[in-house]
Amino acid sequence: MPHDEPSSRSRARRPRRFVVRDGDDHRATEKIEQFLSGPRAKSRQRGRPIPPETVEPALDTRSDFVAAVEREAARTERYGRPATVLAVEFAVAAPGHDAVQPLSAGPVVRQIDRLAAPIGFTLRREARDTDRVARVAPNRFHVLLPETSADDAARYVDRARRACEVWFAGAALPVRLRIELASSGDGRTLRDALAAIEDRLSA
Repeated sequence: MPHDEPSSRSRARRPRRFVVRDGDDHRATEKIEQFLSGPRAKSRQRGRPIPPETVEPALDTRSDFVAAVEREAARTERYGRPATVLAVEFAVAAPGHDAVQPLSAGPVVRQIDRLAAPIGFTLRREARDTDRVARVAPNRFHVLLPETSADDAARYVDRARRACEVWFAGAALPVRLRIELASSGDGRTLRDALAAIEDRLSA
């Protein structure tokens, strides 16, 4: 007795069979080899400097940073928790000048522009997600470290200094990095700390 053809519903329920392609299908062979060898290792090593042209740091604006300081200042005053602010400034010497300072000479301006992005990226990379980093001048950054004492902030300063100085090795002009920090506590508010580090750099 002839059997009826299987219905379309029964055919849909049948599991699909895995079919190996012919041996001369090079694309299939390559895909199988890629699967067996696992994911490819990343070509960039961790911690290796990134070329300046590829750096796009996600930094705060000055107004965003000031607002963040105000919020953190209110929190530190209410709960008595520590917080620290940093000022990071790099200065470039103009050709023919002995003093290392941010001058308006063309080569200085160009070097500042080239260094600002990688330095901003480095400061952000070395910070925690809860920290805030802002570029407040062509050659100056501010950093807010909530829940951080001066001693703990010093460790961030050491890491950031070493990482930033990597960028100065191949600079055409001499560069100096200066980092000032101040913390809230002992009668000083976070606003006072921010004003103190700005005064030190301006002195």
